[in-house]
Amino acid sequence: MPEQNVPIHFEETDVAELLRASLRPLVEQAARSRIDLRIATLGDVPRLRVDREKLAWSVTALVGNALRYVTHGETSGDVGGSVLVHVTRELGSECVSISVQDDGPGIPDDKLPFLFERRRGAVHADGLALSLVRQIVAAHGGRIEVETRREPESHGTSFTIALPIQS
Repeated sequence: MPEQNVPIHFEETDVAELLRASLRPLVEQAARSRIDLRIATLGDVPRLRVDREKLAWSVTALVGNALRYVTHGETSGDVGGSVLVHVTRELGSECVSISVQDDGPGIPDDKLPFLFERRRGAVHADGLALSLVRQIVAAHGGRIEVETRREPESHGTSFTIALPIQS
C-alpha cells in the first residue's frame, strides 16, 4: 500500500509538557500493573513547531506498545517492568529526540526489517500504528529509529523520534 501524505498543522509547543499531559492516563494504567512509566526531560529542550495531536498520538502509540510488550514477557502473572520516555536536545545536532525505552523481551531479528510496514512483521495492529508513526514523523521532517536487545541479562527496545529544531 503506498504511503500517503499526512496533513500537519504546526504550532509552537512545549513537547515535554505535551507528553506529560497526553501520557497521564497511561502512567495511571501502568501503575495498576506495577509497571514503572516515567517521563523525563533531560537538559534544556527548546519549544518545537509540531502538530500537537499527531505527535501526542504517535508517542502514545509507542508507549502503549511498550506497555503491552513489557507485560507480554511475564508468565508468572506478577506483572512489572519499566518504560522510560525521555525528551532531550541531541548533542551536536539541531534535533530534539523523544525516546521510548522498555525492558520487555525485545523484538525478534526477523521482525525488524518489516517493523514499519502496514501488514508484515507485526502482532495486533502494531504494523499499522508504527507505519502511521513513521509517516507522522516524516511529515515533521524527522526520523524514527529502533534499537532492540534480546540477551538474557540485557533486553528491551528503544524507539527514538528525532524532530528538527526550527529557528
